[in-house]
Amino acid sequence: MTQPVEQMGLGSCIALWACESPLSVLLQVVFKAFDVHAFTRDGHVADALLLLMLYGWAIIPLMYLMNLFFSGAATAYTRLTIFNILSGIATFLMVTIMRIPAVKLEELSRTLDHVFLVLPNHCLGMAVSSFYENYETRRYCTSSEVAAHYCRKYNIQYQENFYAWSSPGVGRFVTSLAVSGFAYLTLLFLIETDLLWRLKTCICAFWRRQALMDVYAQPSGLPEDQDVADERNRILAPSPCSPLDTPLVIKELCKVYEQRVPLLAVDKISLAVQKGECFGLLGFNGAGKTTTFKMLTGEETITSGDAFVGGYSISSDIGKVRQRIGYCPQFDALLDHMTGRETLIMYARLRGIPERHISAYVENTLRGLLLEPHANKLVRTYSGGNKRKLSTGIALLGEPAVIFLDEPSTGMDPVARRLLWDTVARARESGKAIIITSHSMEECEALCTRLAIMVQGQFKCLGSPQHLKSKFGSGYSLRAKVLSNGQQEALEQFKAFVDLTFQGSVLEDEHQGMVHYHLPGDNLSWAKVFGILEKAKEKYRVDDYSVSQISLEQVFLSFAHLQPPAEDEGP
Repeated sequence: MTQPVEQMGLGSCIALWACESPLSVLLQVVFKAFDVHAFTRDGHVADALLLLMLYGWAIIPLMYLMNLFFSGAATAYTRLTIFNILSGIATFLMVTIMRIPAVKLEELSRTLDHVFLVLPNHCLGMAVSSFYENYETRRYCTSSEVAAHYCRKYNIQYQENFYAWSSPGVGRFVTSLAVSGFAYLTLLFLIETDLLWRLKTCICAFWRRQALMDVYAQPSGLPEDQDVADERNRILAPSPCSPLDTPLVIKELCKVYEQRVPLLAVDKISLAVQKGECFGLLGFNGAGKTTTFKMLTGEETITSGDAFVGGYSISSDIGKVRQRIGYCPQFDALLDHMTGRETLIMYARLRGIPERHISAYVENTLRGLLLEPHANKLVRTYSGGNKRKLSTGIALLGEPAVIFLDEPSTGMDPVARRLLWDTVARARESGKAIIITSHSMEECEALCTRLAIMVQGQFKCLGSPQHLKSKFGSGYSLRAKVLSNGQQEALEQFKAFVDLTFQGSVLEDEHQGMVHYHLPGDNLSWAKVFGILEKAKEKYRVDDYSVSQISLEQVFLSFAHLQPPAEDEGP
């Protein structure tokens, strides 16, 4: 029941209700065959048909509603059958037995009878029983003077109007069936057209705006980097360029999770990714990068701000946006009982690739990702690395303008990772805009033309890898191997030399004659560092050494103290 209500809900209900009409007529034939006077004489055929049709009016939409609670047809059939038996026979027996004067539970019987009016099965059972009882009682009490006197003496009551509200009339049961059928149909309509969700959204809008205002009013304790501020000002400033010229534009994107204490997961980020650019989105767990990805791909709703893919808004044109993006999710969304080739063919057709070109597209993708030996194997037999390659291949199908890759190389061996990098690099060189998240700094340096590090939902730095290393990576990294021949004195002398020569140096690591130092960048140049080490090489028996700039990973770790511990990015 996931189709629109016009196709699946109301249409099916009306069809089933129409199918019930012949069954009701057939039941009348059974009553006639067994000569049940209450439903076949004195014009009561129409009354019996009315009861049965009203029962169908109420029970069919109720079954549709209850079917929503089950995922399997067999489970739904079994449990709904049990429900119908219990709500019909069990409630009828309960009310009827408690009505016996000797039991002394007549008041409880009347209460339960009113409570069970919401159950169509109970209403049908009680209506048929009461109708038959009223007919037979009326026929007996009006058959003779003696019978009438006996009925008055023992207070045996009947109703001239079979649809009377009080017992043994069936008025309350008929009314309940009519009203509950309308109520269940209305509820089914609201659920399948998402009107209930929209109503809830409207009701909560005021409270959410108030909560958001409180969250927005909280000042950020983290200063904004100048590069991030310049990017924001450039995005928000009026531009003569058409938005269609920029594959991805993010404007003040914000996400607040509605909890007892609202959680600001993404805090007004702004960014533009150009054609032929690979943008890396880095961050610690809980920084907001996965939430950002989910908003950009339409998995999560946007609280405020907007993003545009090829000029189309994610908030208002998500259908057109999805036609222009490729997405490799963090966790593989693959069908285990299809082969890799079948999976790519299916997604190629979904992408709208002409049938005559699909085979070439699929073969190129399999060849580029070294999946040809596994193309005809079931996906469930794939290793984790091969599944990641297949997911990445799906994202690249159809020449999307913007490609989102969420940790694409996870679980890959070094050879496969290099091939993936080559594939992504070719896509970038062909003019695609690529946004990638990764925990591999080596991968970011190899692929990304620009990257940003997120902390507490904000961009803390933005620029090319070399720009970030130059701006935030002060100093140099020194690695040296000392020939100590098992004696510690030579190594200790070299360490003392480094501490004395490079004031403020920090010993990062030491193992088997290998030392790793961080040298401060103040008043130091490449030439000066190499000159000092060349002069000391013979004296301190330095076998080999290397001096390098601070790595991107060290720049990334320098922001660690700004991010509070978090288990996840959002609910």
